[in-house]
Amino acid sequence: MKYLESLRNKVIKDTVALATKKERDKTGLFVLEGERLVSEIEETDLIEYIIVSEGYNGRIPDAKNSYLVNDELFAHLSDTVHPQGILAVCHQLKYNMESAFLNKNPLFVILENLQDPGNLGTIIRTADAAGADGVFLSKGTVDLYNPKVVRSTMGSLFHLPIYTGVDVADILNKCKKYNIYTLAAHLAGVSTPYSAKLYAPSAILIGNEASGLTPETTTMADELVRIPMPGKAESMNASVAAAILIYEAVRQRLSEV
Repeated sequence: MKYLESLRNKVIKDTVALATKKERDKTGLFVLEGERLVSEIEETDLIEYIIVSEGYNGRIPDAKNSYLVNDELFAHLSDTVHPQGILAVCHQLKYNMESAFLNKNPLFVILENLQDPGNLGTIIRTADAAGADGVFLSKGTVDLYNPKVVRSTMGSLFHLPIYTGVDVADILNKCKKYNIYTLAAHLAGVSTPYSAKLYAPSAILIGNEASGLTPETTTMADELVRIPMPGKAESMNASVAAAILIYEAVRQRLSEV
């Protein structure tokens, strides 16, 4: 394990630069920080290199390159308040989108222009827990490899296909081609999720936290549903709305077994 001690070292400078989306897009790399998240990496070929602090005494995954730094330098690299002393620089994940549509009775989640990293991470975790077959992120959605998103997925970004930078209209047209029912959470919805046909091949659409789905996407969806809100709140958090719809699909599918 090579010891690095200077902020001017190329490995250190390259790692710091990955805090920006521009550099992540350019290199196809991202930073995964913390013992639990690093331990979720099942394919070690995804790891470009590992950096650990002198004070770290946990397990270090196999990697072609590993570096040791002092605790102060690691704190400079860390994006967290209380660094755990280990991070991995990994290759971004790539999936064959066409194969997703060949799954038997698929359940997809399509996110349009979602902006909050915590919401995105929570929805990915929920989709993972529900056994969804894929999550699609529109071009205007917060970057999947934003450090806050990566942390909030709690490793779920490794457990199911996530397709980034998609054109939502193209995905909806694919859904129509493969007879996948598209359901949009929308305040203009007249029916509830509980009468929707989520036991069949389905895609759930969730829009921007402030403005919801675009008019084009709203028009293309097969059905608009409104989650009942008998209380005084006028709207619902995007990740909560997504969880309600995703788990309604789970409930219906379990009932069909």
